[in-house]
Amino acid sequence: MAKARLLAFLLCDNATRDSDGKISLHGVFDRIIAPRARRDVKIFYVYYRVVVEQPCAVALKVIDPAVHEVHDGDRRDLLPALGPMQTVWSLSSAYFSQPGNYTLELRQETEDSEPLTLAQMRLSVQESEE
Repeated sequence: MAKARLLAFLLCDNATRDSDGKISLHGVFDRIIAPRARRDVKIFYVYYRVVVEQPCAVALKVIDPAVHEVHDGDRRDLLPALGPMQTVWSLSSAYFSQPGNYTLELRQETEDSEPLTLAQMRLSVQESEE
């Protein structure tokens, strides 16, 4: 049973948070086109917003084109308070080095049950002709 209701799950180039908690997203996207000879590591962001109906945790799982989990730090929030909650996590382009389709899965986790998928998105990583 879902303990959090998903309102938004997006990827963007940049995100800012004002002192009053408002988050602004810049450059929303669903694919990466990278040069074959990658020199620079880029940081991009995952944004999500949920309504917490019962305390739980929300975590991000990233699966590469070969169906292996990508480990890029701990992307997990404990959500003890009820009501709307939003956050932004940073991700490094270094973890998306091979072309293909990646799956980003936002999951609800609790101690008393198996993880529950709240949302999945596909991130297509392509090489440019350069």
